[in-house]
Amino acid sequence: MNELEQAILRAIIYFDIFDYPLTLVEAWKWLNADGTNKDADQYRYSLLDVQEVLDGFQSKVETNNGFYFLPGRSDLVDKRLARYNLAETKFKRALKFIQFLRFIPFIKMIAVCNSLAYSNASKEGDIDLFIVADKNRLWLTRFLAVGFLKVLGVRPRLETKQDTIDANFFLSAEDLNIKHSQISDKDIYLNYWVNQLVPVFNVDNTYQKFQTANAWIKQILPNVFGYDTADRRRISDNFFSKIIRLKLKWILGYNFFEQLVKKFQLKILPQDLRAMMNQNAKVMVNEQMLKFHREDRRQEYLDKFKNKLIAYEVF
Repeated sequence: MNELEQAILRAIIYFDIFDYPLTLVEAWKWLNADGTNKDADQYRYSLLDVQEVLDGFQSKVETNNGFYFLPGRSDLVDKRLARYNLAETKFKRALKFIQFLRFIPFIKMIAVCNSLAYSNASKEGDIDLFIVADKNRLWLTRFLAVGFLKVLGVRPRLETKQDTIDANFFLSAEDLNIKHSQISDKDIYLNYWVNQLVPVFNVDNTYQKFQTANAWIKQILPNVFGYDTADRRRISDNFFSKIIRLKLKWILGYNFFEQLVKKFQLKILPQDLRAMMNQNAKVMVNEQMLKFHREDRRQEYLDKFKNKLIAYEVF
C-alpha cells in the first residue's frame, strides 16, 4: 500500500475501535500520517485523492449511505446515527450547566471532550468537560467548578454515570501544550482528542491558542483543523457574565485563597488517587495541569489500534 492508502486505513481503523464509521470528509480530515514528520504543507491530498482510494478499497473498506467502515461492520451506520441523536440531547444538558459555570472567575475555556465531542455518545455515558483556567488559579477554579456541580448533584456517582457532568481535567492558560501528558510518543488517543474538543465557552481566544500550542499533532494528523462551534453549541460571554466574573475576581483573586483550597482539596483527595498522583498519566498534579482519571484507557486503545493495523497489514 502507498502512503495515502495507509493513512486512510489508519483513520478508519482507529475510529472502528469506537464503532464510528467515517464520511469522506472525515476520512480526509483524520488522515493518520503515523509520525512521518512531514510538514502539513508537504502532505497534500485532496478529497478527490481520498475518494479514489476509497473506491479502490473494495476488499478492505465497505461503504453504505456515505459512510466508510471495515468489512462486516455495516451495523455501525445505524449506531452512529442513533448516537448522534442521543448526543444532541446530552449536549443540551451540558449547555444548561455550562451557562452557570461561565460565571466562575478565572475560567478561560470550557470544552466538551471525549465521545460526546464528536457525537458518539452512549446512553450510559457521562458528560466530560475540559477546563482551562487563569495562571496560578487551577485549584481555585477546580474548587468552584467541581463544588458547583456537586451542590447541584450532577457529579458522577459510583452507582451511575449516566448524564452526570464530569470535570476532571483542568489546564493552566500559562502553558497550553499538553504533549507531556502522552502515555508514549504513539499516544494515538490524545492526538485525536485534542482536535475533537468542542469549545463551548471561549474567552480571549483561548481555544485558538490551545490549538496553536499543540500544533505538533500535525506531524501525525496533518489535515486536522480547529472546531468552529455552531451557535447551538456555544455559550457566549455577555456584559452581565463579565461583570460577575470581574467582581468575583476582585474578591477571590488572592494567592491566599488559591493555597487554601489547594490544601483542602489535597487533604480530601481519595486515597487511591493520592497513591496514583504523578505516578503515570492518569493522575497528574502540577502547576500546569490537574488531571484526575481513575480509568485512563489510552493504552487499551493503543493496543487495539496496533493489533488492527497488523491484521490489515498497515505498517
